[in-house]
Amino acid sequence: MEAKSLSAIPETMLIPLWAKATEQNRHCPILVDKTAADIISKIDYDFSRFRNATMSQVGCCVRAALIDREAQQFLTQHPDAVVIQLGAGLDARYQRLGQPVCTHWYDLDLPEGIALRREYIPESEHNTYLSLSLFDETWMEQLAQQHRPTLIIIEGVLMYFDRAEVQAFFTTLCRHFDRATVLMDMLVYWGVKHSKRHDAVNKTDGKNVFRWSELHSETLETWHPHLHLGREYFMSDHDQGRFPFLMRLLYKLPFFYRRGNQRIIRLEIQP
Repeated sequence: MEAKSLSAIPETMLIPLWAKATEQNRHCPILVDKTAADIISKIDYDFSRFRNATMSQVGCCVRAALIDREAQQFLTQHPDAVVIQLGAGLDARYQRLGQPVCTHWYDLDLPEGIALRREYIPESEHNTYLSLSLFDETWMEQLAQQHRPTLIIIEGVLMYFDRAEVQAFFTTLCRHFDRATVLMDMLVYWGVKHSKRHDAVNKTDGKNVFRWSELHSETLETWHPHLHLGREYFMSDHDQGRFPFLMRLLYKLPFFYRRGNQRIIRLEIQP
């Protein structure tokens, strides 16, 4: 296939793709993603601009690996589950997990993202795509009506929205689902409004701004009585010694550990 040039596709979609593809060159990779390595060879884009973005490269892989682990555990317990990945971009989690047994796996993104996704990651009988905004309640109604254990994955997305939008989104989820599990990442607390200091995002077109994080993940429980914090991972605990030396030293300070760490969160929606 001839390399494809990108225009309307957000460049931030390419950062995790690059990170996972690059990880395949490691002797002991944090994450194995052959699909990412295949896709990156077919896209006409100067990925060398990210070559010094060590924190992002390692961070994207740690983030994905932790969510993969939680998703696999959920599916082992609930093989009849319905799964939806919001803002899926070019992430191949369904393939990375070995096309796990489930009732159905949906990947959702905006039309331009889904159009690109369909070129590189074909749909299948149990994995189909939804061309919608994550705020569109259509997908919530569709999944809730199936009355199955529900897993909602939101990776690398919510930090681009305002706090009021994120809070309203979770309130809407709780209105549609009596029970569901949400796997998501929480931006580094100090990262809000500081996209220009991000080692990879600052190499893109500059239109992407981080808008939301919470210092304490438990804050989300105050948004709705049915939201409960199930588990929280601090990513510096799982980098396998790959983050830069100075950052690893700083993470030993409790004040920096909480404010300078990206987190993976499992939320439970239940009465």
